[in-house]
Amino acid sequence: MARVKQNWFYLLLPFALLAAWQVSLSSQTLANPVLTERVYLFDFGVFLPALYWLFLRGKVSSKAAALRALALAGAGLSFAAYLNPPATGEVLPLLSWLRWVALPVLVAIELAALIAITRYAYGANPEEERLIEQGMPPLLAKALLAEARFWKRVFAWLFGNKD
Repeated sequence: MARVKQNWFYLLLPFALLAAWQVSLSSQTLANPVLTERVYLFDFGVFLPALYWLFLRGKVSSKAAALRALALAGAGLSFAAYLNPPATGEVLPLLSWLRWVALPVLVAIELAALIAITRYAYGANPEEERLIEQGMPPLLAKALLAEARFWKRVFAWLFGNKD
């Protein structure tokens, strides 16, 4: 039960996405696509990011929680645009340019994070606890460091390096 309390958002998210998908398949969506668009905008642009921020509030810094919630809002708006019937929205088509501006920024942020994590994992003395302190799930931190040790051994064996 403690795991459910710690990870409640991850249990809620699939049901929210499935409910939105079910709404998009209903006849009411075609009958009133503007109302459906507004529901999607509220759910994916406000409600789910706010819940995610509340979920992350005590686990990571406020800045990190806000950035992650903003990223979820952007992904949610893209999902809403996908679910909404084509050429029926009022607001989502106006926000379509935002996806093309935000996508390179998000890719750059993810690439920088990947490089930083890779440098740390393949560095001299990586510590699992330090990764967990930064907000990485314990199982993922353990798997990342195990993989890094594996590849270090493979390259040491291939190239005869004893580092």
